Amino acid sequence: MDHIPTADIKLASILISCGIPIREHDPITCVVDHDKGTRRETFTFWFDGSAPGKKDEAKKLIAAYQAARNWETMTLDVEHPLYWMKGALENREQLLNWIRKSVKPMRIIQNGNKTVLIGEHASPALREKMKAMMT
Repeated sequence: MDHIPTADIKLASILISCGIPIREHDPITCVVDHDKGTRRETFTFWFDGSAPGKKDEAKKLIAAYQAARNWETMTLDVEHPLYWMKGALENREQLLNWIRKSVKPMRIIQNGNKTVLIGEHASPALREKMKAMMT
């Protein structure tokens, strides 16, 4: 059987979306490494390239994905779904990073038809002031 590995989750998502079948047995493997006392897990996605044409198609998609790493070289038609999926996955990653770094958690406080959002880490004085405004 022809196995095609990748540790890049975005590439794995694209390959699946483009019809490259994931390996039936152990489709994802995890290797644990202890580097300088820190546990590190590396996940590898394994694809099955044994069906006619699938290995060549996967290699073509992987090469196009790698060539377009910085959006400088596009080896496929510029409207190929690979580029749309790559863009969407990169946008998703950017949005998640934005959420993790910039968005402050809020709590919703309701009283009748009044609603207020207050920062989860707001001081007790500010919380009391907001509660008073809602009565």
